[in-house]
Amino acid sequence: MIRPLPAQVVFIHLPKTGGFALHAALARALPPESVLRVGDEAERAAFRALAPDQVAGHALVSGHVSVNEALERARPDARFVTLLRDPVARLLSAFNYMATWPGHPLHAVFRERGFAEFIRDSADALAGEACRQLTGAGSAKEAIAILEGCYALVGTTARVDDVSATLHRWLGVPQGRVERENVTAGQGRINLDSETCELLLEVTREDRALFEHVAIRHGGLMRHPGAPG
Repeated sequence: MIRPLPAQVVFIHLPKTGGFALHAALARALPPESVLRVGDEAERAAFRALAPDQVAGHALVSGHVSVNEALERARPDARFVTLLRDPVARLLSAFNYMATWPGHPLHAVFRERGFAEFIRDSADALAGEACRQLTGAGSAKEAIAILEGCYALVGTTARVDDVSATLHRWLGVPQGRVERENVTAGQGRINLDSETCELLLEVTREDRALFEHVAIRHGGLMRHPGAPG
């Protein structure tokens, strides 16, 4: 008798949302061979080279991939999950991480630069970043509709323990504790002025609307009506 495969959870990890801590808690409870983690760009390229049958046997697929890259390779019944964080706080954390961690590939670029330069020079790439990675859409209006239709569970960082409890149930493993991982050790040069603040609000406008939809309308935990309890 062929046993059915366990539920497949696909965790689209938006950087600096505490996602690695959630991944680590889940991975500790699963056999290593059932976990597929995508971290850096080399691993992302390797993931894009995989065929769907090479991904199908993994109970947990987790990492810095786009939703479309994952959809092309995940099982048809996979349950998509993600975490959201206030985008201004997320960008500040991302800058500090790049500016203070020598191992980051962009550390040399940002170690002597300030947060204002980071926002100014990266504005085009940062605008709607969460919307685009998580849904493929550039506006919050489009992204919210896709998020509600495609994802089984979306939580904010304030509800990470609830997200973790649900995912452990779906994967059929005892709940593990979500512990802080990959924590930024220092703080870069935070130089703010009125112009930078205005640009920051413009850059994060669509992502803030996406975040607020989940944080306010859904109390920080948005579950698809068809998702199991």
